[in-house]
Amino acid sequence: MLDFERFTQEIIEFTTKETLKAIDWGVLDLGHIENFELKKVLIVIERQLTLELEENYRYNTTGIFRVFRACGLWCYAEYNYVIRAESLCDLKRIVEGQNRIWYVFDEVLLKEIWR
Repeated sequence: MLDFERFTQEIIEFTTKETLKAIDWGVLDLGHIENFELKKVLIVIERQLTLELEENYRYNTTGIFRVFRACGLWCYAEYNYVIRAESLCDLKRIVEGQNRIWYVFDEVLLKEIWR
């Protein structure tokens, strides 16, 4: 069984925009991780982020990872936790202020929502 609690700090440092970008571009390399248990934990998280990113590519209409619009509000959904804001700028500020991933994966979609 994987011990996620043991690697809390490493997980926090791994779940960033830079990691998601590396996954998106297909260049994430975990070869430098020497601790085998930590590497297994990060591989599980990488797989989950990859699946979530693939789902965003299929269904997300904003071009921003985990962001959608509902009932006139901008929303950021990370599993069952949802952050809501009246403007996209406010949402970005809140998300980044909570050290969550703010990642634009599709510039074309993002430009379309600003029209």
